[in-house]
Amino acid sequence: MSVFRKFLITILVSTGCSVSAFAQSADTSVANADKADNNPDPVFVFNRICYAQVHDLAAIRNMSTKLAWRSMEPADLEQFKGEQELEILDGWDVQVGERLFRVGITKGGATPSMAKTFPELAKGKVSTCSIILDDQQSASEFMPNMQKLVGKEPVSRDVPEGLLRTTTWAGGNADLKVFVFAKAPPTGKGGLLNVTILQK
Repeated sequence: MSVFRKFLITILVSTGCSVSAFAQSADTSVANADKADNNPDPVFVFNRICYAQVHDLAAIRNMSTKLAWRSMEPADLEQFKGEQELEILDGWDVQVGERLFRVGITKGGATPSMAKTFPELAKGKVSTCSIILDDQQSASEFMPNMQKLVGKEPVSRDVPEGLLRTTTWAGGNADLKVFVFAKAPPTGKGGLLNVTILQK
């Protein structure tokens, strides 16, 4: 079990979440890894690439090299940029089985809205990892697995955000905040999964 996963469990305990539910979801994801599946669950892909590794963006970069992911063109990386100056902005086109995903990672300072909401972390760093999904699967099919992965109820569900509907999970402590977002388009097909960490 990674240090980050242990830390997430600590966060979940402090926020009243069931550790067994979180552990069970992790075990299920590991079991799914053994299946020769050309149509992988996007939540499994999100977990392996982003959720379990966002604390160490170098590990994601190393994975991209070992698996020969194709780097995105600079213009395509713009979709991952936020409102803050970035130290890291990388992105790749990733094929897993017969599915195509776009993966983007960023690291930079706290955004103005984060600094306002969490003034004690205003000088902290924000690391993100996002996966843009293809449209082969309905969000209603994989959202239950997102619930299992995070292991707690979302703080908001299906909130309109432009053309997207966003479901958000949140947890943390005085030194670190973790946010998980699932965004679905009006068609309900595909969308975006993101994990964001704000830490001192």
